[in-house]
Amino acid sequence: MIEKFFLGTYTKRVSKGIYSVLLDIEKKQFSNLTLEAEIENPTYLALNADRSLLAAVSKEESGGITVFNTQQAETLTKISHYHDTTAVPCYIAFNKESNHLLAANYHEGHVSSYQFDAAVTLADRVIHPSLEDKQPHVHYTNYTPDEKWIVVCDLGSDLVATYQQDGEKLQRVATYYSRKGAGPRHLAFHPTLPIAYVICELNASIEVLAYDVETGSFTFIEQYLLTTEEQQAWGGAIHLTKDGKFLYASNRGYDRIYVFQIQEDTGLLTFVADYDTYGSVPRDFHLSEDERFIVIGHQESDNLTLYERDSKTGTLTLCQKDFFAPEVVCVIPS
Repeated sequence: MIEKFFLGTYTKRVSKGIYSVLLDIEKKQFSNLTLEAEIENPTYLALNADRSLLAAVSKEESGGITVFNTQQAETLTKISHYHDTTAVPCYIAFNKESNHLLAANYHEGHVSSYQFDAAVTLADRVIHPSLEDKQPHVHYTNYTPDEKWIVVCDLGSDLVATYQQDGEKLQRVATYYSRKGAGPRHLAFHPTLPIAYVICELNASIEVLAYDVETGSFTFIEQYLLTTEEQQAWGGAIHLTKDGKFLYASNRGYDRIYVFQIQEDTGLLTFVADYDTYGSVPRDFHLSEDERFIVIGHQESDNLTLYERDSKTGTLTLCQKDFFAPEVVCVIPS
């Protein structure tokens, strides 16, 4: 059995754009690195619900997003783009029902929503204000699991904002403030409990939050650090297993991936183990479709690492660590 992954990259050194790679499930090895689309700085990617469309943040003459068809040719076929910002966004997400898109722009501190119907058009944009000595750096935006709300992580302002989409307009309905200086980066929801987990970049921590489905608000429960005083703090990616039993997170300052068991009744975390990622700056990783494997991409060492996962204990076994893939900052199964 073969599983395909798309790779988003920087194009600062050797990368040319969006790549794909194949994972041989039986051999437990990668093969066939393929340049799918030559485009500048497609650092984050997202697929729509039926996986017929792939959206990428990107740069042409300016920053914005590009949408590709995944099924018309052997490689990606460009359909439409919308570029109107100075800086390239850093995160993108599809609405599962409507093919609307969301994008977070770190450097310009805003969240944008887009309509997509054969072509991409801007629907609304909200610029986060400066707060005292803090500058906004919006790093993540996505829909809640029921798509009732839109959640935004603002790393620079130490906050998680909840928006409601009223027609095409975004209206803020709640704001959660993280621990001071934490820098919330990405967020993941528990599949069954009203709990969310925020990985914070600046102190390499995970904040466990109670999530109110009715109001879209979050409340702090507990914090877990991914570092000691001797280790560099630089939080990366966070993912939960579909059964809600395990959480995985990366610290790209220390080049490690961490495993936590999730308590069934409370959603709180118990540390299981941490592992070397065998590369430099593990900015992103993803579980395979059957969650038997974890694919880790490295921004600076240009390699993928493959771990096999024990579904009962959450522990990892190294399968491969030296497969070339340039400047990887996003990994998603196709």
